[in-house]
Amino acid sequence: IPIVYSYTTKDHINHTTLCCHKTNKLLTAAHSLQTATNPSLFNNTIDIPIDYSFAMKSQRVSHNSSLDALKDLVYADDKSILTVSLSSSTLSDAVGDGAEGDDAISNEPPSCEFCCTFDANSHRVRGKNYSRDKKKVEAGPSLFRYFAADVVEVDEYVREGFCNLPNERVQLALKREQEMHSKGLPSDMPPYIVAVNIIMPGPPKYHLVFYYAVDDMSIIDGTDETPSSKLANQFFFGDSDAFREKTFKLIPRIAKGNRLVKKAVGTTPVIIGKKIATTFVRSDRFCEIICDVTSSTVAKKVCSLVNSYAKSLVVEMGYLLEGDDSTVLPERIFGCIRLNHIDITQLRRITMKEEGDNSTSLR
Repeated sequence: IPIVYSYTTKDHINHTTLCCHKTNKLLTAAHSLQTATNPSLFNNTIDIPIDYSFAMKSQRVSHNSSLDALKDLVYADDKSILTVSLSSSTLSDAVGDGAEGDDAISNEPPSCEFCCTFDANSHRVRGKNYSRDKKKVEAGPSLFRYFAADVVEVDEYVREGFCNLPNERVQLALKREQEMHSKGLPSDMPPYIVAVNIIMPGPPKYHLVFYYAVDDMSIIDGTDETPSSKLANQFFFGDSDAFREKTFKLIPRIAKGNRLVKKAVGTTPVIIGKKIATTFVRSDRFCEIICDVTSSTVAKKVCSLVNSYAKSLVVEMGYLLEGDDSTVLPERIFGCIRLNHIDITQLRRITMKEEGDNSTSLR
């Protein structure tokens, strides 16, 4: 099925034709564009309508590619239209199948094929003067870079955090970083990782873990002097878990699916720590936010309903930190995730062999 992409540059418009495989990966003809070698020609955001009826699956991100990332997909439930946004930071290597070079952290172990990101700007968040006028504004692009998802069945819930498991992607990346640095080479490990780990009720027992890279520490350590960086500095590096619990916010949305499920899930932003048990596993290189759905009877019932319809659903979630005054507003979404028709009978499985070790298998 041919798809025409219209690339809007500062100087002119280029057109190229791409096609969509049954595997839901894009074949990009971007390198044939004259502007491909000069990403600075592109505006910050380029919207590309795709007349196609299904949501795309995970996209692999490569730091060293020459164009911008194919990173955001917005599913329009009624119109069967997808909008792809390209930003001027990284390019999705949608053609490659292997985990090589700087893609290793995304593909070792393989990222869940049911998951991808989407355009954060499709959400509305608290504006600069929200405490006074209660007005919300478009969220803008995500602050962090999504790079992988683990949807993993377990024999026992991993409450100490996936980022601490020796055979999972973060610890493997840290090990590679040491090896590469010993050779004077760069690694695929970003400066900082934020992971959102959702413990889902069984059967089967499973985790949803979404990983976001912070490629520029100034956006979370307060040094870029933005309100969002100020708030992030307190959240990620402060001492108070109580502050983190009252600040971490989720915006849910069922983009496609059963009306009963849509009504049960809703679209109202929620402070997760007020609804379910939330813990934080932190180091100098990562922060993992663990949200335990099994701690709440109401949340368990809603998620069990979602599980029963999972194959027919497109679920979207945006994560952000709540701002309560003008010094930390407007709010910014740090990451988004879309779950596309997930099949919980086809999950990667982790078995804890002994304390401090784990093995994985595919069912």
